[in-house]
Amino acid sequence: MNKRPPNDTSLRCGLNTPAAIGGGTPGCHPEQWFAQWPLQAEDFLDRHHRPLVTVSYAQSVDGSIATRNREQLLLSGRQSMVMTHRIRAACDAIVIGINTLLVDDPQLTVRLAEGSSPQPIVLDSNLRIPLHARLLDRTDHRCWLACTGNKDPDRVGAIEGRGAEIIRCHRDRQDRVDLPNLLHLLAERGIRSVMVEGGGQVITSFIKARLVDQMIITIAPRLVGGLPVLDRPAADNGSFLHLSSVTYQSCGPDIILWAQPQWQDQ
Repeated sequence: MNKRPPNDTSLRCGLNTPAAIGGGTPGCHPEQWFAQWPLQAEDFLDRHHRPLVTVSYAQSVDGSIATRNREQLLLSGRQSMVMTHRIRAACDAIVIGINTLLVDDPQLTVRLAEGSSPQPIVLDSNLRIPLHARLLDRTDHRCWLACTGNKDPDRVGAIEGRGAEIIRCHRDRQDRVDLPNLLHLLAERGIRSVMVEGGGQVITSFIKARLVDQMIITIAPRLVGGLPVLDRPAADNGSFLHLSSVTYQSCGPDIILWAQPQWQDQ
């Protein structure tokens, strides 16, 4: 898949390095990230035999990504939404979990920036996707559903009849989609880069599996008191996950944090 770096000049975001805000090692300028991402993803796939993974989501200042009733929160302002769509356009595929699909019924397309929409992928171990889901109406990409094991043939036939393609993956210890196996299968399909957009359970699973290479977090100036992004500790031994190569970008009223995970043994 060849994707040119997306660009949108209608809305610009400012940039601050950690040194200007409070210390740390400056990371890559976001515009450099967009320019370098396709080549970096190609090189990463050649070396690691899996796609490069970016986790990107929006949260309130108090770390909420949804209400306590798991209702959708529209947190991002216009400028940061444009940035999110540029990130979508830069990636070959976009991943969400089935719970996010059931709550939000998203399209996962690129609408606010130049560039093509990524391949939509839903982690749906038990094929719970409704047949009326908007992702199944997409004509540019068939929705890929990552499930585990053999499922009811009638259910499979109904879903495939709506245009979806089912990817059968190994199970992990929680009987969910095994993420390393999924990424291996995506690499075999030519997927070089993946954007993980949610929800919290999926993001936590990628972090726990140490399968995150870049984090892009939009922080909106709101206090919500809702559900946090991590549904369990990021590390089994009680330690914290540190972020390195940090850059802060002001985008209208929001702040976008660009960083890379620093695993404990690195």
